[in-house]
Amino acid sequence: MKNITKLFFSTLLVVAVAFTSCKKDDETEPLSCNLSTASTTFSEASINVTYKLEATGDYVISSFFYYDETGKVEMQNPAVPQEITVTLSDQKTMQAGAVGNVTNGSIKASFKATTETSVYEGIDQCSQSTN
Repeated sequence: MKNITKLFFSTLLVVAVAFTSCKKDDETEPLSCNLSTASTTFSEASINVTYKLEATGDYVISSFFYYDETGKVEMQNPAVPQEITVTLSDQKTMQAGAVGNVTNGSIKASFKATTETSVYEGIDQCSQSTN
């Protein structure tokens, strides 16, 4: 009986140590992203610019902006992915950006314009990965 009692308490001690040493992984906090490509101007008479908003993983995007012929255009809670092509002539600025949060993924705002002699491109990306 003495051996059974010792075995019971030894087993109970091992189980108690095993449960107290287990620790749940901490949840990863979302990474705050405030994206903005470099502001670029062009010298051609007009140009077609493609703006893109892309995301992967667990993300929330609260706003996306780009420039069209009227100036800065801002979208609230945009759908992803976004791809918008505009023609610029009088308004010479190209720039894109976004605000959001990402967990184990990425958010990317970009633009690209190609002419016979030039390529204009801007990209800003925010990413977070966990093990």
